[in-house]
Amino acid sequence: MQKTILSFTIGMSLLFTLNACQPKSEAPEVEVKDSTDQIRQPSVNKSLKPTIADNSAIDAKTCLALSDAMQKVDNTSKIEAIYAIQKLLKSCLPTANNAEVLNVLKDYQAMYERFLWDDSDINDEEFNNDFFEVMNALEQGEKVAEEKLKNLSPRVRYLIGLIQNGADVRVYNLGEGYYSFSHDLEAMADIFTPYLRQDQKAFIQQMAIENQDIFLSDAAITTSFAELVERAVFWEDYITRYPNGYAVKDAKTILDSYRYYLFFGSDNTQWTDDDIREFLEPEYKQTMIALTKRPDSTLAKDATNYLNFMALSDSERQQLYPAPSTDEDGYEIHERSMTYYRLNQAMQIPSFWNTNGDNKDCSNGVICQDERLD
Repeated sequence: MQKTILSFTIGMSLLFTLNACQPKSEAPEVEVKDSTDQIRQPSVNKSLKPTIADNSAIDAKTCLALSDAMQKVDNTSKIEAIYAIQKLLKSCLPTANNAEVLNVLKDYQAMYERFLWDDSDINDEEFNNDFFEVMNALEQGEKVAEEKLKNLSPRVRYLIGLIQNGADVRVYNLGEGYYSFSHDLEAMADIFTPYLRQDQKAFIQQMAIENQDIFLSDAAITTSFAELVERAVFWEDYITRYPNGYAVKDAKTILDSYRYYLFFGSDNTQWTDDDIREFLEPEYKQTMIALTKRPDSTLAKDATNYLNFMALSDSERQQLYPAPSTDEDGYEIHERSMTYYRLNQAMQIPSFWNTNGDNKDCSNGVICQDERLD
């Protein structure tokens, strides 16, 4: 998620220590790096994709080598390195304890981010137009113009080839004419969730769904109002079902972020008129009324407060939620800003922007991570 009014980042990551699996036999080393200097238009050797794993136990050396192998994958590696790691995962994960599985998942997510990272063409104006046209065509399922591919770097052509050949790589639309590459998060979740507790499985699967595409683009919310409500309801139900479950603090922060967007919108997305008196679409009001009927629900209380605020006259709003006429610098507060100032008092939604140096990011991947400060 990107920063808007009351911008924020959300999340929390878990750190665990990878312990050894039960020893059985010696294991081979795994080669994970391969230069892309001579890459043309690649094809994926699908015979190397992992299938049903062999259930035979493997030794501690192979399990421990798995983490080292993932650390070596970067943006010069080929997809075959990841397939080799996936094959080892099929053998190691059934023997790992819960902490080990979560730790390997963290390493796997970071590995794929390194594998897909490329800033040479994405940030270079010389290639921007061709890169945009090619990625836009891929996103739309259209044929890619060969002459456009020729103007891109070997690494970008390689990643595009992976998309065309069905690898777990996707086009990621950043908005405003920018594109990137992303891992298929649902495919990632499918590898690990069979070996996790139900609360962990539910968390990770939902994150995979929500983060498959960007949530905020050009300060606009990319989901529908109905989907936004569904996401908020999911996280409220998750917290109720698993009060001591996996990353429940993260879940509460995610819920608060959706509460904010549900009742305040974003810079370029509004659900009501500027005075917050009428919904822009009839279904928005119907959905909000339905939300008030949830039993023992924070969202129900929010929806009730919101509808009550919408019904207040100007004088009632001023009486119940007084606001200053000028800001801290002495400038007159715009009428629309005044309305949202009062709405903020009425809703009392906790800030989801951490100020204690503990900022996390839950807007990418299937687990929350330390926010990058660069």
